[in-house]
Amino acid sequence: MEGQKYSNIRVNYRVWFSTNEGQEILGDEDWQLLMHIADAGSLKAAADEMQISYRKAWGDLRDAEQKLGFPLIEKTRGGDQGGSSTLTDEGVRLINAYNELHLNFQGAVEEYIIQFKKTLKGKAGQ
Repeated sequence: MEGQKYSNIRVNYRVWFSTNEGQEILGDEDWQLLMHIADAGSLKAAADEMQISYRKAWGDLRDAEQKLGFPLIEKTRGGDQGGSSTLTDEGVRLINAYNELHLNFQGAVEEYIIQFKKTLKGKAGQ
């Protein structure tokens, strides 16, 4: 029983960008939305894929763009074929940097989580 005492504990964390004043700019959901836009070529398709409303997706992106001071996506109004959305160069740069941050952060955090669990189980320093 002693070895399983803390087996139901999971460490979670969240990474997001905020302004210097602490207002959230871009979080995991927004990052995923941008990734889906890059894949699907459409804000509507990306919102559908994430099961969020188009209005929320568009509002969140507009808010992020306003706080960042540059556009993340370029929209083209549709006709018979429908519209499209593509990431701007800055949008691509941002998601690439965010991807790299996530990978690096995950690797570093994993070591701390392992040490945390060892400490909980009284096995620190092993």
